Amino acid sequence: MKLYIVRHAAAIERTAEIPEEQRYLTPEGRAFIRKTARTMVEKKVNPDLILTSPLIRAVQTADILAEVLSYDGPLQVADELSPGFGMSALRKVVGTFPGVQELVLVGHEPDLSGVVASLLTLPGGFSLKKGVAVKLCIEASLNVPATLKWAAEGKKLLKPEEIILG
Repeated sequence: MKLYIVRHAAAIERTAEIPEEQRYLTPEGRAFIRKTARTMVEKKVNPDLILTSPLIRAVQTADILAEVLSYDGPLQVADELSPGFGMSALRKVVGTFPGVQELVLVGHEPDLSGVVASLLTLPGGFSLKKGVAVKLCIEASLNVPATLKWAAEGKKLLKPEEIILG
């Protein structure tokens, strides 16, 4: 299975007036995720399914990805991708959609980095920047370590050694 883990793009700062769930993407965040999505198009990403956290900034990120990737399937909100997402939630999500071969998940930090570190068995952890997508290959059972293929960071395509060592 090809698994794309995407951190939402840059959103407005936290304020007392705007609840956390309603923080939305900045113009710079929108532009950056479009560049990331175009890099994904160059790598021939063609998802069977895009799932997103219900928080607005993640939904907006997923919507831009869907548009640029010419994704014609349903953009689905998965409560499991809300803050607090972890390996058990990933297993539940993947198990809910058997047969999906290319899956895009849009969510939040530090959850996504923790999941990526677990999937890659990285004891030193992992850090996923805003608006970045990583491609992992893994069996749908999630019982063996994943293989890190690349990361799309705006217009840059990073090799595995550039991601882990960078």
